[in-house]
Parts: sequence; structure tokens; C-alpha cells
Amino acid sequence: MVTRAKTIKIADLAAAIDSAVEANAGRRLPGGTLIGRQIQAALAEKLDANALARSITKQVQGSVPDAKLTPKVVTAGGITTIGFIMKPIKEIIG
Repeated sequence: MVTRAKTIKIADLAAAIDSAVEANAGRRLPGGTLIGRQIQAALAEKLDANALARSITKQVQGSVPDAKLTPKVVTAGGITTIGFIMKPIKEIIG
């Protein structure tokens, strides 16, 4: 039996994150969603991670021109995430 990869819309993922944050924080917290590729920090040190994040962001921005994307590199626990923060077009602060 072939297993098919599951597809999830970014909007659905963002909504699930918003719901989880609200459930745990007791209120909505404005902000964006960090999306990217995780690699070992040792490998990231050999690359220009910031340039890579800018390039990834530029390429993705071409596919979703209405989204506000900001390049981002985050390193913690030996893992580096290279990608972007996707901010909502309109943030609602409650």
C-alpha cells in the first residue's frame, strides 16, 4: 500500500498555531510564523546562512506576493533554521 504525503495549507498551519498559542497563553498573541529548513549548526557555520535565508525568502516571495516575508536565521540546541518569518497581512491584537 502506497502512503501519500499529507498536504497542509499555510493558512491552516497558521490557524492551528494561533489556536494553540491562544489555548496556552490564554489570549491571542500577535506575530508571525517561522518557516524554513533545519540543518545542523555545524553545517550552517560553513554557509552564509543569512544570504541563504534572503535567497529563500526572495524565491518564495515570488510565489506568494501578498505575504509579508522576512528572512530569518535561528540557531538553538545545535540546530539552525534558515528561512523566513511569515507575518499576517493584518494582525489583530486582542
